[in-house]
Amino acid sequence: MSLIHIDESKCARDGICVRDCPMGLLEMAPGEPPREIPEAESTCLACGHCAAICPTGALSLRGTDPATLPDGGLPRLAVEEVEQLLRTRRSVRIYKKEPVPRDVLRRVIEAARWAPTATNRQGVNWLVVEDAEKVHRLAAMVVDGLRTIPYFTRAVQAWERGLDMILRGAPHVLVAHAATDGFEPAIDAAIGLTYIELAAHAHGLGTCWAGVLMAAARLKREIPKFLEIPEKHKICAAMMIGYPTYEYKRIPPRNELNVRWL
Repeated sequence: MSLIHIDESKCARDGICVRDCPMGLLEMAPGEPPREIPEAESTCLACGHCAAICPTGALSLRGTDPATLPDGGLPRLAVEEVEQLLRTRRSVRIYKKEPVPRDVLRRVIEAARWAPTATNRQGVNWLVVEDAEKVHRLAAMVVDGLRTIPYFTRAVQAWERGLDMILRGAPHVLVAHAATDGFEPAIDAAIGLTYIELAAHAHGLGTCWAGVLMAAARLKREIPKFLEIPEKHKICAAMMIGYPTYEYKRIPPRNELNVRWL
């Protein structure tokens, strides 16, 4: 089976797929349908741009029937609604004890499937620490890993008083991990978690990046072991998630954007 198949009866011969392919793997002669170049199979990113952009559904990639692909038209969302979603996202640090149903968590995490990754490798793996008791044990391990670092003295002392400034008593924690030999996996994970936190906000959930967990995981090998991270993987990003205890009524100020136009 060829990498790309063109249904010549549907092809408009407009060359859109040829121009849009990020790797330049298609070519066409005047009046003829597109054809893949000889090295296409070994070079293709499988990004799906060619199939997604074809207005007539004439192109299939790796045997996928274009009729089975979901509609990719722009959503009919008001710009103001999208901007409000972005402005009202908060880093939530006080959570209800109520767990988030797994089907809701799964739907929120599903957003990361559509996040861009370098060369479309899609190499980020997602771990959900679902049980609140395991989250508490994880926080205790993080505290132990930070005891010798003066910057975290206050957080350690708070833990000893029964106050969790590490994972903030969140009912769940998301951890992104990827192979150490991947191409920019930390950036891929950060983009994926950004998608997730915006999806979580749309679902009425609160999130907060767990940078302290990531710092401790680099110092304390027991943390990746506890999380059952594969041997040749590394923790790239982490985030708390749960129902926020309080609702934010206003949008606090931010500095004016520092932009240079060149």
